[in-house]
Amino acid sequence: MTENDPQSPPADQPPLEEMPKANFVSPRTVAVYGVLTALTAAVTILTVIPFPPTKGYFNLGEAMVFFSALVFGWRAGAICGGVGSAIADVIIGYGAFAPVTLAAKGVEGCVAGLISKFKGGKKWSSVLGIFCGGVCMVSIYYLAEVYLLDIGQGVALTELLTVNIPQVAIGGTLGFVLAHYVRKSIRFPK
Repeated sequence: MTENDPQSPPADQPPLEEMPKANFVSPRTVAVYGVLTALTAAVTILTVIPFPPTKGYFNLGEAMVFFSALVFGWRAGAICGGVGSAIADVIIGYGAFAPVTLAAKGVEGCVAGLISKFKGGKKWSSVLGIFCGGVCMVSIYYLAEVYLLDIGQGVALTELLTVNIPQVAIGGTLGFVLAHYVRKSIRFPK
């Protein structure tokens, strides 16, 4: 290549072999996140129990949010939990909740994944991660229902106590057990 050749790199740019590699996400990670997102949406859709006063609903998609976070980390928990749950909201006709769900479930999965990695992912740190992630989720839903969706404190509190907290408890337990057995039986590449 010559200096005037339009295909040669500029003089101040290093040759391609010396350029730092971009930090791309591996195809395996994209595939895993896609499957987890779809599973989160599917489990959510298939287990809907409506709560008419707020137009919200109970579901077991929570288990997949926690499973994603505990097994694959905070990014998977945030992305798969948030996006999968928001997609479910849109598909089953709860589109008004989708942005709040994206935030609530995304934060829940992120927090659960981050905390669960303390002390090498011991059982107590996973339980603490589920608890803290669940507190974040129910808090975000409560605040959004009271201040953004103008549902009212009484109805929002009723949903928090009768729908959201049991959903975290049941989904957290299922996610914890599923994650425990999957981590035990699968060898993950380093």
